[in-house]
Amino acid sequence: MLLKVLIVTLTLASLVVLALMWRLLQLRRRQDTLRSIMDSADALEGELHACRERMQTLHRWVSTLPASLTRDALAALVLDPLVQKALRDLLQQRLWLRDHGDDAPLAKLRGVKGDLERSRKALAENMDKLEAAGEALAAASSETHPVSALIASAYGIGGSDARTSAMN
Repeated sequence: MLLKVLIVTLTLASLVVLALMWRLLQLRRRQDTLRSIMDSADALEGELHACRERMQTLHRWVSTLPASLTRDALAALVLDPLVQKALRDLLQQRLWLRDHGDDAPLAKLRGVKGDLERSRKALAENMDKLEAAGEALAAASSETHPVSALIASAYGIGGSDARTSAMN
């Protein structure tokens, strides 16, 4: 009889330990996901600020070029309201996480993480396009206005080809 009680007790204790380990594993996954979300949010925020700075730099440079070259470019570089909206949306996401992160289903949190990563990827692709457009404009402007290549290089725009052609 004592042996049966001991076996039942050990079985129950093992089940309790397994349940606690399972819960601990779930909590660890949640914390890892939340930490990953916050890291992605921090990275996205930094990238948005860098994007804003780069657009402002390009805008300053483009405004030094002749109007015949820059009409469309200047209008395209007035994207600060979009960056500001993205930063506000990111803040809203952080506030939601603060208020609901502990209770939200893990699948929802993983969806948030995926959304942040997609946003970062799209921003990186758009920054690459912005840099390519700046390089193309620098090359085109240096052909007609050689001094603009020097100005572009002062703003960190254009490759060594633009600087070389301006000096020749």
